[in-house]
Amino acid sequence: MQGLTLLIALLLALLGAPPAAQAPGMNPANPLAIARVLAARYPAQPIMSYIPALSWSGSLRLSALTGEPQWREKAMKEMQPFITGETPAIAEPYRLTSLAGHLALADAGRLDHNDAARGRALVAAAFMTAEAPAGGFRFATGWTDDMFMLSSVLSRTATAEWASRLGTMLTTYAGKLQRPDGLFIHAQDGPHAWGRGNGFALLGVTEALTRLPESWPDRAAVLNIYRSHVKALAAHQSDDGSWRQVVDEPTSYRELTVTAMTVAAIARGIANGWIDRTTYEPILDRGWNAVTARVMADGTVRDVCSGTGAGPTKEYYLNRPVVNGADDRGGAMALLAALEVAELRRAR
Repeated sequence: MQGLTLLIALLLALLGAPPAAQAPGMNPANPLAIARVLAARYPAQPIMSYIPALSWSGSLRLSALTGEPQWREKAMKEMQPFITGETPAIAEPYRLTSLAGHLALADAGRLDHNDAARGRALVAAAFMTAEAPAGGFRFATGWTDDMFMLSSVLSRTATAEWASRLGTMLTTYAGKLQRPDGLFIHAQDGPHAWGRGNGFALLGVTEALTRLPESWPDRAAVLNIYRSHVKALAAHQSDDGSWRQVVDEPTSYRELTVTAMTVAAIARGIANGWIDRTTYEPILDRGWNAVTARVMADGTVRDVCSGTGAGPTKEYYLNRPVVNGADDRGGAMALLAALEVAELRRAR
């Protein structure tokens, strides 16, 4: 009997299922308490990348929401070498995932009134657009990742020209990568509905809709992309409220980052009146419960897909390594979701 128990535990571990003795996730009733745990722990690696940037930006927002200065102070201390230039904020190898770290510097300019940080963000935005091919951006991969990496910086720093180019990029990518059912494939050479790839697409349009003016010429088209995508994702929500590593593959594991990104985008859509509250709030609440079930009391997380480039087969996405434990990416995404849920509930 003991041997059988050990065998079952081993099989569960190999399949990525949590063992029975695992501590439960955190209480979904208090998103700010969860945000505090995550802001205190992340990022572990303060590099120039979108991953720590989401934690820094979240920490600045958390201070603004709670009036607690320690979150702002921690984020500004970690960003300071990039703001002063002691550590180059733009460095080879040039990648949009790295340049997108400037989203936090743009937020520091706004929320901390830091002109030097905003100046760095403007330099990065110009660097993305300078000498780019007609209608494009430098260092673009053609993956849905680009939709978030570019939009997160350009929507915060947008000149009229950059806003126009951003609108063209978002609608062009949607034309190539959004399927008739509303879900996104990751890339033309990665034609599968990877979870975080859908999160990148959805957050990319969400950021643009949030930060660009009502007069933005591409608003109606981008709002249609957002609504179609949210409707499609809602149809594929799992029974526990999460979304899957491959969104439309029922045998795929339930993954944290796509769940957190979708929760954040839906919360912001409800708050801004882009989607119907009555329809989507129950979906949001189930999704938030699924996020909190994967965040432990010490800030460690579960069911996080590791870094993933485009791959040609569904098996490639299904077999990506899973991170259980301390993880900057999963922690940052969960922090984003916690803040969006907290703001929506405060307004309600």
